[in-house]
Amino acid sequence: MGQVLSAELLQQFNSKAKELNILPIKVTPHYKKLVQEEYEALGQKNGPLYRAVYPSEERLNIQVSHEVPDFVEDKTNMPDGLSNVLIHKYHQRALFLVTDKCSGHCMYCFRQDVLTDIYGNPLPPLEDRIERTIQYLNQNSEITEIILSGGDPLNIPFRNLSYLFEQLKKQTSITDIRIHTRNLVFAPQIVTDQVIELLGTYHARIYLHVIHPYEIEEKMTDVVRRLQDAGVRTYSQFPILRGINDHVQVLEKLMRKLDELRTNPINVFIPDPINYSATFRIPMKRLLGLMDELYWSTGSWTNAVRLVLDSPIGKVRREDIASWNEESGEIVFKRQGKDVIYHDFPADLDHPGELDTLLWKG
Repeated sequence: MGQVLSAELLQQFNSKAKELNILPIKVTPHYKKLVQEEYEALGQKNGPLYRAVYPSEERLNIQVSHEVPDFVEDKTNMPDGLSNVLIHKYHQRALFLVTDKCSGHCMYCFRQDVLTDIYGNPLPPLEDRIERTIQYLNQNSEITEIILSGGDPLNIPFRNLSYLFEQLKKQTSITDIRIHTRNLVFAPQIVTDQVIELLGTYHARIYLHVIHPYEIEEKMTDVVRRLQDAGVRTYSQFPILRGINDHVQVLEKLMRKLDELRTNPINVFIPDPINYSATFRIPMKRLLGLMDELYWSTGSWTNAVRLVLDSPIGKVRREDIASWNEESGEIVFKRQGKDVIYHDFPADLDHPGELDTLLWKG
């Protein structure tokens, strides 16, 4: 059927992305094959996997009020001297931005602002950032868990990954190391036997980022099984995204596949209201309805999955809603005496994904 996206359109979007400070198109060969299969089956470019990595027509044309570059305000939670290196939002855990590189770029990425800033200001050498991070961890001994994120931490060379684990173990009192990755979906071959052995040796936890059941295929499944056999504990979390997984049957199929993989989701995220995110966002009432229907139509094992909104003060849930002005769309969450103001996505712009497209394999 030909190319999914022409070189001309690719160049046009990437030029505009640079101007708007958002991530350019970047798709791995592995994921391109999945999208090509979807494109050939549907005969059009609006399938869920296509929308995950390629821009839809309205991607840059629809904006709503109250969009911001960085809703969770990651930059305000970066300690002095550790800008674009460490995020310390929670008392007992911190997030280390190991790299600014991902194997592929997600169109809905909620860390676009931070990553594009890093692209414009290259990071210092990893060894230097590790040294400064370790100093901070030792000065803040209440931190017992470190999250390795980025970019994708599994993108760095093995020698650097090994050195990072070794230094965290030798020089800090960190008890738990968690990795957030989408590489098992984008490029499962990156997770080699050597990497798997390392992660097993240090009893790492991996949070997989899987947004659609068709991303779970043979190569990805094989890597997950080998990680588990090596002693790596596997979990998952994902956002609910319009046109990708915004139907209860898609969510149920995804949950069941993740359960079969023994990677049950911990969190399901409400998309952040960041710039150029409108094509993926969903009104709160529909989000809550999707989760309620999912809970009612599946086994009790899904009831532990939390619908959360990440915010400047941490994750908030539906039970944290203190007020909701349906006319203005302003929703106030209250947590530990602090308020988070969230502006709902307009219902008149909400065009739910069609089930025949979302689950085109049947």
